Amino acid sequence: MPQPDRGRKTAFYYALPAMAAAVPTIPAYVLLPSYYGDDLGLGLALTGAILLAVRIIDMLTDPLAGWLSDYTGRRKIWVGFGAVIAGIGIWMLFVPPDQPGGGHLFVSASILFLGWTLFQVPYLAWGADLSGDYRERTLITSLREGAGLIGIVVAGAIPVVMMNASRADEIRTLAMMTIVAGAVFVTILIVKVPDSTARPGRGRTADTQQAGVSLRARFTQSLRSLRQNRLFVRLLAAWMINGLAGGLPAVCFPLFVRYYLKLDTDTENALILLYFVAAIAAIPFWVFLAGKISKHRVWCVAMIMAVSAFAFVPFLSAGDWAGFAVICVFTGAALGADLALPPAIQADVDDWDRYRFHASRTGVLFALWNMTNKLAMALAAGIALPILGAFGLTDGGDENSAALIALVMIYAVLPIVLKAGAIGMMWRFPLDRVHQVAIRRRLARRTF
Repeated sequence: MPQPDRGRKTAFYYALPAMAAAVPTIPAYVLLPSYYGDDLGLGLALTGAILLAVRIIDMLTDPLAGWLSDYTGRRKIWVGFGAVIAGIGIWMLFVPPDQPGGGHLFVSASILFLGWTLFQVPYLAWGADLSGDYRERTLITSLREGAGLIGIVVAGAIPVVMMNASRADEIRTLAMMTIVAGAVFVTILIVKVPDSTARPGRGRTADTQQAGVSLRARFTQSLRSLRQNRLFVRLLAAWMINGLAGGLPAVCFPLFVRYYLKLDTDTENALILLYFVAAIAAIPFWVFLAGKISKHRVWCVAMIMAVSAFAFVPFLSAGDWAGFAVICVFTGAALGADLALPPAIQADVDDWDRYRFHASRTGVLFALWNMTNKLAMALAAGIALPILGAFGLTDGGDENSAALIALVMIYAVLPIVLKAGAIGMMWRFPLDRVHQVAIRRRLARRTF
């Protein structure tokens, strides 16, 4: 029958924009903080404060974007609109004037993250709308995440290929690739993929019990009721703590390589690429292991591996690229579990939310998940950069032992403590395979 082929093509078209959206991940979260703060001379403290403010503001738009996407039932319009805004913000942020001020960083980053939210939240929810079949949803999700990982690897490979190029040229090239690929892939998405939730009157009749209630009241009630889902709150808290534990090394990575290890830019780019290649290579192993034991336990094992690797960071010395490469391999492999497993656990919690509270809130749940990740990255930049700036890391910090100690503490020691907390929260997570099968059977017998 032609239906399976049509479903696979739809899933492929849907996954393509994830590749373009992932390309600016490395520069946005890893390179840009040190690029603006150090290379462009804006200062680490000011850069960190601005990025923290922008990401906190941006974080507040996620629940609204998710709820509006659910309420209107129009994923396609929001995705296209968000992609255009994000493209404008990427060019402004990645191709700044010669001496950008704090205002330029604030405005351009705000435009980028607003567009990113309007694109990403409905895009993630759109994937869940495309099929109600368990296997087809797995295909759609795996293609999307696989395309995103390809985009990350491409972003990591470009600086390696562009040997001896300046950091400004590398970031400009990544911006151009993102805009061109995004324009092509989002157009294909809009033309080829049906907006399965877009039905006349869907948004205004979805909740007849709340007829006459204001939009603001409905939005507030939806968020408040989520607090009653203790499994969701617990998973979200662990996700945020682990996200902060991953965000701190990401923000400090270029500074650690430059000032502590005293390695050149080409070596730094190669290590970043190695880190993400290790993440991709490890994902099949984590997925296989999750098929044998509970997903939350496998995630904890990966976090334990990352903790063990970070424990060796204080023993590195200047020029020790080989030892640091080994650490990058193990922490990168742990990142593979961070990418593959928590979203799968979140999907299980979404089933529990529908069963327990008789509500379908996929867009809102994805929005809060996305918001928490942004908050973690905002706190990482807001904590790390001002502290390192106060210690004078970029002002002769390579000869400042106090600054180097602070750098090691933020890059490795604090993530160890945070990941230990996340492990403690998730080790006995009650939603395992047996409970999930029971929930799905009960949902299959229910109509609501």
